[in-house]
Amino acid sequence: MELFLAKQGEIERRQAEVAASYPARWSQIIAEWSHPSENDCAWLMYSANYLLRTAGVRWGIDPLRLKHRLPKASEEDFARDLRGLSFVLLTHEHGDHLDIELLRALRNLPIRWIVPEAILQQVIAEAGLPEGRVTIPQVLQPIEIQGIKIVPFEGLHWETPASRQAGVEAGELNGVPSMGYLAEFGGKRWLFPGDTRTYDVAQLPNFGPVDGVFAHLWLGRGCALLDRPPQLDAFCRFYINLKPGAIVVTHLEEFGRQADDYWDGEHFRQVSARIRDLAPGMRVTCAVMGDRVYF
Repeated sequence: MELFLAKQGEIERRQAEVAASYPARWSQIIAEWSHPSENDCAWLMYSANYLLRTAGVRWGIDPLRLKHRLPKASEEDFARDLRGLSFVLLTHEHGDHLDIELLRALRNLPIRWIVPEAILQQVIAEAGLPEGRVTIPQVLQPIEIQGIKIVPFEGLHWETPASRQAGVEAGELNGVPSMGYLAEFGGKRWLFPGDTRTYDVAQLPNFGPVDGVFAHLWLGRGCALLDRPPQLDAFCRFYINLKPGAIVVTHLEEFGRQADDYWDGEHFRQVSARIRDLAPGMRVTCAVMGDRVYF
């Protein structure tokens, strides 16, 4: 309990710091994202929520406001700032990925929405997105938008707990339907598997080598305070086996979580060290809210 409370205090101090700096950080994200450039980049809008600019097209994956997870954060003019969005990919229903209020704020913009069937009715009913601008992704059926090819696939957001937890019996599959995406643009191929709990690459399509992958950090439920979380090795091997040119670790500093489920820079250092042990020469970096990633 002492370790938990100490970590929780550290998280709360970090929350205050991030909330105070958010207006400036958000302005910087939008200024960089909106600037005309030939560079293909992604920006972390939150812990695993992306604004992208590729081949001159601006798009997003699971856009989310900081205030949605951290109530003390400021509310920005997102409809104004995100008016350049061409299309948005949604993945699943969890609160750190689906921000209904933000979608509602953007509903009158000419955005094409890629919405998995599992969350379609919720998104239409609660966010009021125009059905004529909504596309339901079908597994392994490419979607072409302004020269960008998006290939949807079923995500692995399922786990089988070894013991009973949160009403789920041991051995019972626990999780939600989720959609992952392969994005191809300008001769590059980047993989966005989304939140992953089953680290079995055989359950994904064989995409062949990719230029990079965004790896959402998760090393076991309620295990963030352990010296060596139980899924560390499985996480590293899974992303190495996807054969990426680079691994970008995200889903750090998710402020809606308690200390024992909160992943941060220390966990990334463990992951980075293990990946380099298993695959010397592999490029591995991390990104948190506000960071820019070059493709």
